[in-house]
Amino acid sequence: MGVSILNIMLKLQDAACSLQDTVKSLIPCLLQVKDKEEEKNCPHRIKQTKNRKTIVINCRECEAGSSLNDPQCRENIFGILRREVHADCLVLSRLYERDYEGKSLSLLYDLAGFKGTVAAYRSIEVVPEACACPEKKACSLERKEIIASLSETVGTDPLKARLELGELIHKKKAGRVPETTSICLECSECFYSILNEIEEKISCFPEVQITRKSGKKIETLIKNTPGEITPASLSRNVSLSLSGAGKKQENNRQENERKENQRQENERKENQRQENERKENKKPDDNFFAYESRIKSHVRPPFSSSRIYTEAPENTEFLECYDINGREGRNLEVTIYRYTDRPERLYMIRPPEYNLRQEELRLLEKIRRKMIRHRPKDLAFADPTGAREYFKRLAKDLLGEELLESGKACSPDELESYADLLARYTNGLGIVEDLLSDARITDVYINAPADTNPVHVVMEGEECTSNVFLSQDDLDALVSRFRTISGRPFGEAVPVLELNLEAFGVRVSVIGDPLSANGLAYAFRKHSLTPWTLPKLINTGSISPFAAGFLSFLMDGQASVLVAGEVGAGKTSLMTAMLLEIPQKYRILTIEDTHELPTEQLQTLGWKVQGMSSHSSVLKSGAEMSPETALRAALRLGSSSLVLGEVRGPEVKVLYEAMQVGNTGNSVIGTIHGSSVENIYERVVHTLGVPPASFKATDAVIICSGIRPGGSMKKLKRVSRISEVAGTSIEDPEPSELFRDIMYYDAAQDCLLAGEVLEQGQSELIGKIALKWGISIDSALKNIELRTRIKERIAAEGDRSPFLLEADAVSEANNMFWLLSDSKKAGNGGFEADLGASLRDESEELYRQWETWFENFSRVWDGAEKKGNGKRGSEKQLAQEKLLGKEKQLPEIKITS
Repeated sequence: MGVSILNIMLKLQDAACSLQDTVKSLIPCLLQVKDKEEEKNCPHRIKQTKNRKTIVINCRECEAGSSLNDPQCRENIFGILRREVHADCLVLSRLYERDYEGKSLSLLYDLAGFKGTVAAYRSIEVVPEACACPEKKACSLERKEIIASLSETVGTDPLKARLELGELIHKKKAGRVPETTSICLECSECFYSILNEIEEKISCFPEVQITRKSGKKIETLIKNTPGEITPASLSRNVSLSLSGAGKKQENNRQENERKENQRQENERKENQRQENERKENKKPDDNFFAYESRIKSHVRPPFSSSRIYTEAPENTEFLECYDINGREGRNLEVTIYRYTDRPERLYMIRPPEYNLRQEELRLLEKIRRKMIRHRPKDLAFADPTGAREYFKRLAKDLLGEELLESGKACSPDELESYADLLARYTNGLGIVEDLLSDARITDVYINAPADTNPVHVVMEGEECTSNVFLSQDDLDALVSRFRTISGRPFGEAVPVLELNLEAFGVRVSVIGDPLSANGLAYAFRKHSLTPWTLPKLINTGSISPFAAGFLSFLMDGQASVLVAGEVGAGKTSLMTAMLLEIPQKYRILTIEDTHELPTEQLQTLGWKVQGMSSHSSVLKSGAEMSPETALRAALRLGSSSLVLGEVRGPEVKVLYEAMQVGNTGNSVIGTIHGSSVENIYERVVHTLGVPPASFKATDAVIICSGIRPGGSMKKLKRVSRISEVAGTSIEDPEPSELFRDIMYYDAAQDCLLAGEVLEQGQSELIGKIALKWGISIDSALKNIELRTRIKERIAAEGDRSPFLLEADAVSEANNMFWLLSDSKKAGNGGFEADLGASLRDESEELYRQWETWFENFSRVWDGAEKKGNGKRGSEKQLAQEKLLGKEKQLPEIKITS
């Protein structure tokens, strides 16, 4: 018994060893088959982000055409798609990056899956088992060969297989298959029902163009399929240098309609010719299927992974077109469309690098790779301007060396443009720079997930979708640069990053995981490259000339003002313009968590400005001071006008305490979020805990609003209310008892109108400033009227000569007004005239003197502007010397031996 068990165990062991040897012998064969399969497919990699899967096929070393029209490439692409399912984008990477996504990729997946659809029928019963005809075996073999051939063809050319299938069915319908008996007829019907079933499963395929090898087009089997999610495709042979506006667009549309009508007529003729050829029983073997004629891809340069669609979708209407002249002569075309099925506009930008010639692209890509490998030793990357200039010079040097070695020619302007392009995509903001370079855009929003959501822009108060889709790679590169520039942490522990990019004039806010679950999201808020002025706000319609004169009077009178409004209503712009109305002899202290006020530009213009920083209101860093500490420090820096970037926290109690006891010295100006004076009072008193008695230290509250005229989608920035704080004796007054409107906005007239207290001359605030100046109420009103005339004249002349609206011109006009006013007061011995007529005469004489100066000033500056050519500063100095009668003669140069 023991021996038999032992024998059984030995036999089992031998069987196990034999099985193991068999498996080992099969493994190399399986690996070899797998290796051959991998060799057959093109080299590719998978890029997986949180919301997007991309298949990148490397076609740089491929000798084939890297095209869907090439049989070998098509077979490899279909093989990869059958292995890598559920991708969001397919990229053919060669000289250009060709992206297939959306409907185009879905169609490719359908074509790739056609092989599995047909292969499933290879094991089906093609002849009934009950058939007793002697031809049964031959019929079965023939029909299986048909399906096997169809299955083989579909792997490389699914449309050819579809056409062959159609030909077989057509022969049956035409009666070309002889049927000898009723049994054979029934058997044949059974087989053709199988073919009809296969055709029905693939009948959902659109149509694509077929061309005979002789070059004649005979049929379309695939309809026009866009190669992207929403807008359209780009061919490198299509020029992007469109000109003008609507006329050319209309001509293009008419031409497209003519071509479409001609195409339909040709298609009808070709279909008729195809029917005739079918009757002649021609074989489809000489057909060429132009897959790329309808399955569109998006083409982009390799140094940009972001997608920019350059054709407007069908559900849009053209509105306007204009050009942006960027730095280094970079010209960008912008086209605005209106959607026909929703109340939204489409903002389309066409960067020139998406239409580069192949030789240009090869050159730039070669230099870009050299720049990526370059490692500077002593460069401070925290300085965006310096780093950008460094990489631009490096690009120019490398380009020059490459051009000399290759013997190719390049003009200085082209060299400068190429260098700027390389610096833009290596150390700059890439395509975001182009969006920010448009003066009509105020905000740029990138919502997560960014690779599936288009970039949104706010153009002149109206939010528009764009044709730009930023990639995850570009977003990661941006946040890395921002983290380096700001020196602040960013990650899962600190998912918020805020900073100012002064080189681009924008404030950036970034949020990431876990605050933004779908990835990085960005908000770019543009500052004006030049400070806002009251005359400029008049011309934009934000304020009226009288409101500008009144605000100038408040600032000169050292009033304490809160500028309120919702996000993006223009609070900071208005406050910047009001700062220019503070005489330059007074000192200004600013406290901001994110620097938006143009302190350096004000210093350049002659104002005594000291900027102070506090930590962010969102995330508090230990290396930065709290707003409360910064405010207490500011109060100890002496008498000065105090400007708070935003009133929002416990520092408000310290501020109002200082205002109440007079420690601030001069005026206090701050911005605060709120849509009405009542909301401001509720927030300051009840939310932030400022006593009602302390709130009375506020002289006026100005409300900025985003007005939607007539309920339209467009938003206009307007000052909607200017209210003074009454000195009521009620201990805890209601807002209606505390605020009195000096001016209010009338939507029907789109203008600020005088309130009741102003019309009746009962403004406590004007009386308070008049008392401080030692003048009457009438004199104060005349002063406001004089300032109104001056602002109105500057604004009117600014329509003709825009440089008169800028801060440097307005500041000199204000300085001259103050100089003339002081000289007039000194001539009167410092006393106010008693008679009203004399007061009017003095005001008129002061305006005439200022007007004479302004006419000479604008004339000289206009000449300096016209011949400035990059030397505007020296021309301004010369103009000022001419105005003051101090034009200097150049010293004589003596040459001695």
